[in-house]
Amino acid sequence: MPVDDYGVWKGFPVHYEVEDRYEDPKSPHLSLYYHDNYETEPQFDLKFRQKHKNKPPNKNRPMEIPGLFRAAINIKSIDRDSRLAYWVNYNLSDHPMVQNLAKLDLGFHDLEELKDQGLDYIRSGLFDAKKGRLLRHDIDGPNNDMIDVLVPEVKESIHKNAEIYVFGSRFNTRNGVHNVHMNQGNIKRFRNDDGTFQDGGLLIHYKETDQWTGIFLAFASQAVHTDREGHAIPPLTWGQFLPTELIENSVAIKEAVVKKGKSVTLTNLTNHRVSLASWKLHNSAGEAQELPGNAVLNPMSTGGFEVPKLHLSSNGDIITLVNEAGLKVDGVSYNSQQGNMEGRPIVFAH
Repeated sequence: MPVDDYGVWKGFPVHYEVEDRYEDPKSPHLSLYYHDNYETEPQFDLKFRQKHKNKPPNKNRPMEIPGLFRAAINIKSIDRDSRLAYWVNYNLSDHPMVQNLAKLDLGFHDLEELKDQGLDYIRSGLFDAKKGRLLRHDIDGPNNDMIDVLVPEVKESIHKNAEIYVFGSRFNTRNGVHNVHMNQGNIKRFRNDDGTFQDGGLLIHYKETDQWTGIFLAFASQAVHTDREGHAIPPLTWGQFLPTELIENSVAIKEAVVKKGKSVTLTNLTNHRVSLASWKLHNSAGEAQELPGNAVLNPMSTGGFEVPKLHLSSNGDIITLVNEAGLKVDGVSYNSQQGNMEGRPIVFAH
């Protein structure tokens, strides 16, 4: 069953508020306030809105601002893995859907008005899935959490008076939108919300330059692959697919033989010698095999390593390479068809 009242709201952003770790450590949002009227831009008390910053939630401060609509954008998951997957595409102008969006009037448009052209992270070709980032909500350091990457995009849209297109589910009160994230491939608890071509997202149109920027969010627990009803096809999730705590792009998993004579072929992508002593290969169950103590790869070279003690399922699995400090260096996955190729290696594209 799809999410309720799905569609896109076209408007103009005028203000945002973001909940940090102090204001809401459990289920924080970035609230993007907007209007959809060419004639009048509503006024509001900005000083009142800002005086509660960096303090626990204040029940006396309403989330809504009279005269404005609100897009409630999740910046943390309530799942055990609280990270979000984040993609931004600054070159969405060439996507065929944006020309139809530009013709829409201001206001909310449901899926019927969109002629079933909702967003679909898997099927719409909106971004390069491999170029996403896994991000936590609010941690120390620059450019390393959801607040760091999302706020600048929102600020820019306000500063340049851009048009925004917020895809998601309209509030029951009709004064805003939520579910501004992937709405398929959910864990069992939210399976009833699954559906194709009903994903949320934020598209920004800078009319002066005709640039379209797309911002797309998913929960780390959501599946990378879904069936025609939007239900998860296990086992791969965004949390497993995307690099996190990824160190230097030094060594890649090039090939693997998962049946008889199990082995993994690694390639050194750097111009220096890399020692693989104490490096390990993991499967999706967390089982590991350590590489030989004398394992080494010369600059830009490739080497094969037998892994007889590492169980690799013929039904599909994930192979993760970690260094001596336990940090992920590379990760690949394969399906059951590839896992049943007798004697032939599975080749992974990078």
